[in-house]
Amino acid sequence: MRIKLLSSLTAFTTVLLLQACSNEPEVLVLSEAQGEYSRPNILLIVADDLGYADLGFYGGEIPTPNIDSLASQGMLLTDFYTSLTCGPTRSMLMSGTDNHLAGVGVQGENGSSHPQQQNLPGYLGSLNFRVASLAELMTDAGYNSYMTGKWHLGFDVEHGPHQRGFKKSFVSMDGAAHLGPYGWFGPDHARYREDDELVDVGDDWYTTRDYTYKMIEYIEEDRVEDKPFFAYLAYTAPHWPLQAPADAIENFNGWYNEGYESIYLQRFARMKELGHISEDAEPLSMDIFSPRWDDNSDEEKALSARRMEVYAAMVSELDKYVGEMIAYLKEIGEYDNTFIMFMSDNGAESNRLDLIPRFQEFLNTDDYDLGLDNMGSGTSYIMYGRNWATVSETRFRRHKATGFDGGIHVPAFVNYPPMVESGTRNDGFGTVMDIMPTFLALAGTVHPGTAFQGREILPIKGKSLLPLISGETNEIHEGYTGWELNGHRAIREGDWKIVWDLAAGDDAHWLLFNLANDPFEQVDLGIELPDKLDEMIALWNQYTEDSNVVYVYPE
Repeated sequence: MRIKLLSSLTAFTTVLLLQACSNEPEVLVLSEAQGEYSRPNILLIVADDLGYADLGFYGGEIPTPNIDSLASQGMLLTDFYTSLTCGPTRSMLMSGTDNHLAGVGVQGENGSSHPQQQNLPGYLGSLNFRVASLAELMTDAGYNSYMTGKWHLGFDVEHGPHQRGFKKSFVSMDGAAHLGPYGWFGPDHARYREDDELVDVGDDWYTTRDYTYKMIEYIEEDRVEDKPFFAYLAYTAPHWPLQAPADAIENFNGWYNEGYESIYLQRFARMKELGHISEDAEPLSMDIFSPRWDDNSDEEKALSARRMEVYAAMVSELDKYVGEMIAYLKEIGEYDNTFIMFMSDNGAESNRLDLIPRFQEFLNTDDYDLGLDNMGSGTSYIMYGRNWATVSETRFRRHKATGFDGGIHVPAFVNYPPMVESGTRNDGFGTVMDIMPTFLALAGTVHPGTAFQGREILPIKGKSLLPLISGETNEIHEGYTGWELNGHRAIREGDWKIVWDLAAGDDAHWLLFNLANDPFEQVDLGIELPDKLDEMIALWNQYTEDSNVVYVYPE
């Protein structure tokens, strides 16, 4: 093992760039003057279904001062992509490779129901053992690895976070639950696991608060070991069902009575002021909203506005507890030595509850009250719908679960003063697969390649983000990146992107966009540039081969 003294940011970056060429890990010394051996702690904060325009620093009206402060003092990653939904994104994060290779080519822990996909290693619905997990590799590198929040990569113990490398973990085994013991699929107790044991959280339970406090507890318990930590804080906010403490909801009483069209235009203007949208850009037609706000009855307006108030409370509470996490790091003197990354796991949720049959049976019982006065409590179960999701994705087209940028282009930033210049941004393309090699580089180690713990594993597809973050380059990716889930698909290469518009039904076809000229994905160039379209479709075919995509949906 080699030890390098690094007296400058440039030297630090150079080592990280060269490191990938060697199988021998480097130990990084960030303080030459003191001669101290130091690798940073790493804190990864992941929000759930948070839209690109929800945070204050991105143009939203919801007060998020703690997250805004982290973002403003760090670097925005303005061209950062995830997968289409939560499970696939988390599999890419944990594996450094495509979700179809990592085992989550389909959303849901029971795997695919399609005969052609069933029992294939890429369609199990859980993180498979053809990949080494990020937690396993960070633990092997000498880090204490902790996780609290949403795992969503396998319910059984064998596929849980504790068995996949986390020293300590407290996770929801469901998609999302928030207040008290109420579960995701009915009034039965929500399923939580600490390490390998199922636990009952009781009535006084609030995920955003308690995931934070459990993470602080884990770090505090092991401080005597004097080891760096990797902390994965995977919040379930603001994923539906929309629930938050009553006092937090009341803070937003009346905020959204103007309706979604008005809030959309306000966010668009603020995003332009903040540089997220070009100065000459015009808002999209208000025809993207259906129904138009004024076509709603007074009762429908009140219900809709209240749903958004609850959503805003969830985002505000998320910010509050991120602030408590940061305050703790400062209190113990670890803030300046912690590399912090924040991101959302995908775009905003646009689904409607009445279109999900599996929920109707328990929602029509006496256990739940969906009335206006009860909205946001543990016994309510609501979503905010497509129109408010469009507000959350102000700037982008469509929402979660699609290959349009509204589904996969997410807010992301990093904060680490020894490396990251305050108040900066990088427009280079990056993906959630890049997180693993980035964190491994910070830990002074590398991915093991094709063998780990006596088994064959897949190499990673991600690239370290550190050359982007340090300003060495604006591009770390060559070639294409692909996405597919439940028939939705997309391919991007450089500024060119194609998206399969599944919502068009029988008229579904490939749409071709140039994101440099058309970041809102409004102008289909497929007819005008048929050769370019064919070239991009050929990349889709290559993607299905490279990532073992078994496509079973009608063309």
